Amino acid sequence: MNLYQLIKLNLQPDAKGSYVEGLERYVNLGPIVDFCIVDLERQGQGQVVTCSGAYKNGSLCVVRNGTGINEQATFPSTTDAYVELQGIKGMWSLRSSTDDPFDTFLVVSFISETRILAMNLEDELEETETEGFCS
Repeated sequence: MNLYQLIKLNLQPDAKGSYVEGLERYVNLGPIVDFCIVDLERQGQGQVVTCSGAYKNGSLCVVRNGTGINEQATFPSTTDAYVELQGIKGMWSLRSSTDDPFDTFLVVSFISETRILAMNLEDELEETETEGFCS
């Protein structure tokens, strides 16, 4: 992890001749290469686990405080467990037009295929065949 500082630029130099005064030091998790949300204690409270840094300074960081996770959607299965979608390589949300205030489509890319999900009238995502998309 990297340390960053909040600094103040003074009009007059200090005793060492520096115009820069360090006010605070902050830990920086960046660059975050990847992350996932897990419930490590199985108490219904997700925590963010990040793959931070690079090369010899890379690390896994568990962010416990300061993250509010607002679950927008889940994929229910026939059991009470969530469905884990295997092999997702990319995911993008799209609007029907630039004038629309909200995204309408979710494009999910796998190794061998791409699926298009769209919001139905009940505000649920369902797989759709949409003209103009080659999936």
